[in-house]
Amino acid sequence: MIDIIMVRSAANHENNILFFNLAIPVNYALLGGMFYYKFNSPTLKKGIIGSMVGFLAFTAWDIFNSNPVISDLHNHRAVLFSKTVEGVLIITLILLFFYELIKSLRIPNLLTFPFFWVCSGLLLYYSSFIFIAPVLHYTATWNHSVDIGLTETIPTIFEIVCALCFSVGIYHFSAGHYAKQ
Repeated sequence: MIDIIMVRSAANHENNILFFNLAIPVNYALLGGMFYYKFNSPTLKKGIIGSMVGFLAFTAWDIFNSNPVISDLHNHRAVLFSKTVEGVLIITLILLFFYELIKSLRIPNLLTFPFFWVCSGLLLYYSSFIFIAPVLHYTATWNHSVDIGLTETIPTIFEIVCALCFSVGIYHFSAGHYAKQ
């Protein structure tokens, strides 16, 4: 829904960075909720809820810190730290899920487990974004045009790889591989 609003505001030549900033905690809440239902440990579930609340507060601080005049929507700027922190939190959740999954040995074949492919795609996407985000943010805020070549397409490449991993997971889910186990 937020992406549709962003496209609409961009079509009307309006600054849509505010919607991008608001989408960050929503995106983390949705992905965190997905992991909330996959974890078995009550401690990890409480940690996820706590991280959602903490991340929402952190993102609010980052929005106010990045925009000295919050009511000036025309000159609204992207957050400085929240997207990177979101990536670190998602990577942590994925690694904790993999640790819990391998420790429990409840899945006989990981390659046919749909959520393994979803997590693998998210891990690749967010790992690439952690390293490239500071460079992209720096070039976006630089006063002069900076051509960083292929580096600009790295997030797109990893987004495609993420979508391919999601597709493999959907295939395994729809093919009934997971239901047979």
